[in-house]
Amino acid sequence: MVKLDIFNTLGGVKEKFVPVDEKHVRMYTCGPTVYNYAHIGNARPAVVSDLLVRVLRAIYPKVTYVSNITDIDDKIIKASDDLGVPIDDITKKYEKIYNQDMLSLNILPPDMQPHATDHIVEMIEIISKNIKNGKAYESSGHVLFDVSSYPAYGKLSGRNQEDQLAGSRVEVADYKKNPGDFVLWKPSTGNQPGWESPWGYGRPGWHLECSAMSEKSLGIPFDIHGGGMDLIFPHHENEIAQSRCANQKDVFANYWIHNGFITI
Repeated sequence: MVKLDIFNTLGGVKEKFVPVDEKHVRMYTCGPTVYNYAHIGNARPAVVSDLLVRVLRAIYPKVTYVSNITDIDDKIIKASDDLGVPIDDITKKYEKIYNQDMLSLNILPPDMQPHATDHIVEMIEIISKNIKNGKAYESSGHVLFDVSSYPAYGKLSGRNQEDQLAGSRVEVADYKKNPGDFVLWKPSTGNQPGWESPWGYGRPGWHLECSAMSEKSLGIPFDIHGGGMDLIFPHHENEIAQSRCANQKDVFANYWIHNGFITI
């Protein structure tokens, strides 16, 4: 069989690719937040992931590739408020345009394209597991992940806790135990979209969404998780923390790949 080496962000070295199951390779890449037109930089992770999936399919008998649609997010809510248009109208419009744009670049559609709003039950389950395992806490209607409870936090990005907070100009919310704690669930008020949960009416934190969608679509651990280098911290760092701690497993995804930015 052809040998494939992958540069793994987790560890920062090129490694021989060894799938969990050679008969079925599983890969996930973070997809778009559909609130506006995609720009050329948004296409970069889709192009890179498509190329890798094609290589994998030339080597292995079965490859399942998943890339999500984020259809609930504060940016989407703001766009809805600014335009006075229902959220569904915005997300459906720009999801269609995004997929058409990717087809125009000859990018193969993913095998599955899950939507965040279809996985609220799974997100609530992940939060509940983290609370039960002593990794998350409720405060002022929010549920937050306690980064101090997870010693491996920062391993993907190579950041210690001082690095994680360095240069931050954002005032730390008074409901957080630690400045680096991140939101798993937040309250919804007024016309903001939301769902009933054990912690009140609200919506998920952005980082939680991909954990739920990848686990539901691929199971864990899966082989490869991809995205742009801007997602290494905090998005992917947070995905690893909340998924590993919820499931009490040593591995969430074995290989993490991150494409660089378009610089011209």
